[in-house]
Amino acid sequence: MANITKILGHDTEAELRKKISEASDEAYKTRLKAIVLAKKGKKRKEIVSGLMVDPKSVTTWIKRYNKGGADTLKSNKGGRPEGNPKWNRDIFDDLAKEIDKGGYWSIPRMQEWLIANKKKDIPEQTVWYRMDQLGYSYKGARPHPVQGNRQKQESFKKGALLRFWSR
Repeated sequence: MANITKILGHDTEAELRKKISEASDEAYKTRLKAIVLAKKGKKRKEIVSGLMVDPKSVTTWIKRYNKGGADTLKSNKGGRPEGNPKWNRDIFDDLAKEIDKGGYWSIPRMQEWLIANKKKDIPEQTVWYRMDQLGYSYKGARPHPVQGNRQKQESFKKGALLRFWSR
């Protein structure tokens, strides 16, 4: 079996130490420290006891480092690889001007307006969030209790009525 602590020469020990000092991610620092110890000739068992990590982790880190260098040891921040799409604020400013003209505006109607006028299919939650940022507030269509229409009151309780927005 090959020596698992054999490290390829992607970086010098000094370069690795510099990366450790500049890093803010503690997990990344630990991984780099394991590589430094392996470069010094430490056995896997010594690295494990020195850093108090799992032996399988050390093996994985060394394999990843040997395959692609220090960058392969960085933590995955998660999320969508393409990131969140950025929507131009002007789109929502134009929508706000349209809402200010009056009338009933639900989130689905706002989405329809954005598709028709801006050619943008923006998710409901994003529209809701951006309109909230612009100072618009949600208003529910609540049936008047004096009218005593039990069916309307029950449907309101169950959230069946649409949402309204105003500033």
